[in-house]
Amino acid sequence: MMWGFQLELKKGLRTKKIWAVIVILSLIYVPFFYLLKRSSEELTATSVMGLTISFVSGMAMFFLGIVAIVVGATAINGEIEKGTLRVALSKKITRSGYILGKFLAQITVFGIAILLATLVEFAGMLYIGVNLTGGLVRDLLLINLLLLVVMVEFVAMGYLLSTFLKSSGTALGTGIAVFFILLIFVPLVISYQAYTHSGNMSINGVQNLSDEYNTKYAFYSPMAQFNVITGHLSKMNPVNRTITDSMGNTRTYTTYNETYQGVAYAIRKRWVNTVLLFLMTAVYFGVAMVRFLRMDLR
Repeated sequence: MMWGFQLELKKGLRTKKIWAVIVILSLIYVPFFYLLKRSSEELTATSVMGLTISFVSGMAMFFLGIVAIVVGATAINGEIEKGTLRVALSKKITRSGYILGKFLAQITVFGIAILLATLVEFAGMLYIGVNLTGGLVRDLLLINLLLLVVMVEFVAMGYLLSTFLKSSGTALGTGIAVFFILLIFVPLVISYQAYTHSGNMSINGVQNLSDEYNTKYAFYSPMAQFNVITGHLSKMNPVNRTITDSMGNTRTYTTYNETYQGVAYAIRKRWVNTVLLFLMTAVYFGVAMVRFLRMDLR
């Protein structure tokens, strides 16, 4: 396994495409923090963290998600087409050791990209004048680790395609199609179902129903689970208010104050969705490994 890991890691770090990904991922945060710096609104650590997480859920997720599933979708069949796989397996390495080492090496490369992006985020926070408190540093690290887990699941999903589709071109196109289905079609269906079954529920009720549907029916989608987790960064605290009308009648009603709790709170609150990220990664890669062990490599 270590031989496969070292081979793939060296090859990955020497690939210009990988370094392009790392540089672009780091640079996409530059205009984000520049716009925050130019903003006339007062910036607090909480508001900046919320905006950063929204940016990660959008731009970073979109960019890295496509790259991750494409990397995985061409990981095995691409090596077969080039003939390098049979050469690699002629060494003293098992098939399971090869695919596991290759997978771990690609995870390491994505981890390096996420680490550099995190450092850029730290620099961006200092640039716009936000103090890097312990809580803020922890939240930035946790949200990027969560993003890395999502990327690993996309890579594993790509491996599944790579072992079942012999043509790397077909697997590449299928991987991109799967990504956009998970990005656009699945959320639309889930949102529609939640809306039609919500009845007279409050906004919080609709959100909870949507979370339940995403957990039950979109358990296979890393984006869906990530969005459910990051949708619970704040806690809704009930506040009873009393008003008196012009006739002297009083009425008590309940409102909610939203209090930011952080990424660790969201992960604990939506622990099922966090577990699903790891579980489905293991399922995708496990099936891909079983398939690889039985593949005809000619």
